[in-house]
Amino acid sequence: MIAAGVENEVSRRSAVYWRDLVFGRVLPALFFSVFLVRYLLTVWDGLHSIRQPSDYLFVVQQCLALAYFTMLVILYSVRLPKRGTDHRLGVIFIAFTGTFSVLAASFLPGGIRRDWLVLPADIIATIGLAYSVWALAYLRRSFSIIPEARRLVTGGPYKLSRHPVYLGEILTAIGINLATTGWLGALAVVYFIGCELLRMRWEEGVLSRAFPADYPEYARAVPRYAPNPFRKRT
Repeated sequence: MIAAGVENEVSRRSAVYWRDLVFGRVLPALFFSVFLVRYLLTVWDGLHSIRQPSDYLFVVQQCLALAYFTMLVILYSVRLPKRGTDHRLGVIFIAFTGTFSVLAASFLPGGIRRDWLVLPADIIATIGLAYSVWALAYLRRSFSIIPEARRLVTGGPYKLSRHPVYLGEILTAIGINLATTGWLGALAVVYFIGCELLRMRWEEGVLSRAFPADYPEYARAVPRYAPNPFRKRT
């Protein structure tokens, strides 16, 4: 009977392992690989079509996007085991539909090009991407779309605000769509921002439960949304 119990436990663990491997690592990595290839080609084309100073900003922006999606592919493949999660159906729905809404915003009909907004939009998107890449460099193997806890990260941009990846993504979404999106795309961006704000709240709940001795103190000391230049450093 002991042998049968051990066998059942090994089988259960094997099922969990393979489910995490396929749905938690391989499929997300393959999905983001599509964007990696897209931006790799865009960077290559951009380097060979520079004609004016503003083209350099575009190439920098595309290089940052390439770095962002490259990091996502790598980080999803090697991320740490989770110590806490929130797998409620509504949470999963918001997390994934929010992510896809911003990816779809640029392709929705009704958009027009506003030339006077192109440069400001590129600057905002470049700042957002740079901030996201910086945050991912500190988050590393703890990244996930669904609110999950793997380790508590408090260095780098996480000293300035609690959710720098989300902040960078929001800036990027606004910048990418500011000069060209129509009202449908604008609604998609607003929905994305709303989903990001909900994900912040849910992620904080997961982290509070996973790190009850450390996270509440960190949350009291660091702003939730954006860096506060007037906050006194401790």
